[in-house]
Amino acid sequence: MASSPRDAVLAQLRAEVRGWQADQELFDATVAEAAGLNRTTWRCLDVLGTRGSMTAGELARAVRLTTGAVTAVLDQLEAAGLVVRERDANDRRRVIVHVTDEVDRRAAPVFGPLMADSDAALATFSDRELEAIVRFVRGERSILVRHAARVGEARGMAPAGGESG
Repeated sequence: MASSPRDAVLAQLRAEVRGWQADQELFDATVAEAAGLNRTTWRCLDVLGTRGSMTAGELARAVRLTTGAVTAVLDQLEAAGLVVRERDANDRRRVIVHVTDEVDRRAAPVFGPLMADSDAALATFSDRELEAIVRFVRGERSILVRHAARVGEARGMAPAGGESG
């Protein structure tokens, strides 16, 4: 039982965030399956799409996979026309992975309606409330990155390439 109204609201918020995380995982799994990708391949594509172009090694660190596993994922994504690998203009030894326009084309029918519903929901908040939501989400992401590193280090894992925004 909550000891104060604030404790009650914090408990509700924590429950909603956990539920949101679970719902996001289920949505991602559904989208990955609809795209004909497994969850690992989908996560790699999502990281490339949200964080931008990077090397295979950077992607491997970001998603906590071996470089060999990422090479297999990139082979699959490249065959599907979703990524391209290009030599770095400044260092020809480096290969940079980029998402293609095909990602946006395939994503539009899936994410367009979701974004429209999200935009409608966000329209109910004032600018100050939106700024508070951004602060909250940014802070939570930073906490997750920090604690993923803590748990990984305790298990002797190399740090992930997380980004807290």
